[in-house]
Amino acid sequence: EEPLEILINDQPCHITMRLPGEEIPLILGFLFTEGVIGSIEEVLTLNHCNDVSGNRMNVHLKTSIDKDLEKIISRKSSSCTHCGTCGKDMVTNLSLSLSKIPKTVKITFPQLAEFQSKLIKGQQAFQHTGGTHAAGIFDRYGTLLALSEDIGRHNALDKSIGKVLLARKADEAKILILSSRLSYELVSKAALLNMEIVTGVSSATSLAVELAKNMEMTLIAFHRGQRGNICSCPERITLEE
Repeated sequence: EEPLEILINDQPCHITMRLPGEEIPLILGFLFTEGVIGSIEEVLTLNHCNDVSGNRMNVHLKTSIDKDLEKIISRKSSSCTHCGTCGKDMVTNLSLSLSKIPKTVKITFPQLAEFQSKLIKGQQAFQHTGGTHAAGIFDRYGTLLALSEDIGRHNALDKSIGKVLLARKADEAKILILSSRLSYELVSKAALLNMEIVTGVSSATSLAVELAKNMEMTLIAFHRGQRGNICSCPERITLEE
């Protein structure tokens, strides 16, 4: 566990505690899910700063999006508690800013169990330590597009989203399998990538369920193998043939 400080256009922006490694996809995923960039084409350079620790990275963005920096720099952290902001207002505002998620995927629980099995097998750090979260992004056919681990569940998801962006496969990303509970922030990150189905091994918060319903995302809590609680949009889940 080490800190990573992110600078945007030479300005200190964000510090996160993370599992070292995969810093580039982590930063790209973070910037994307914070709404600072809409694609990696908006990033000019992303490099380590010249210091001893190696835990500082500087991102230079195109000047046309500099106006977005004030928002993220003022927050300093993706884990902002949104003081003074009503949860329902957060859901409404995000829902209005994004289009409803298309309904193009039909899948069974046995198929989702296979996807989850791929995630578990890929959790090498967890197998050695028992102390990491994981996020796996799949296409509609079950092809694993990205898998990442981190001590923080938000970082694990940002890393996987960053990998998908780098591979230019965002349009193929349809299903997200998480090793954690389903919070509002994780669901909002998934919604930005138009994930149709999101599952987690633990519970879903009420705000996460409300957002998933508004976005027409299928949210499955307590997903373990061929079982799970469908919290929203059950029409994407079909009976086994």
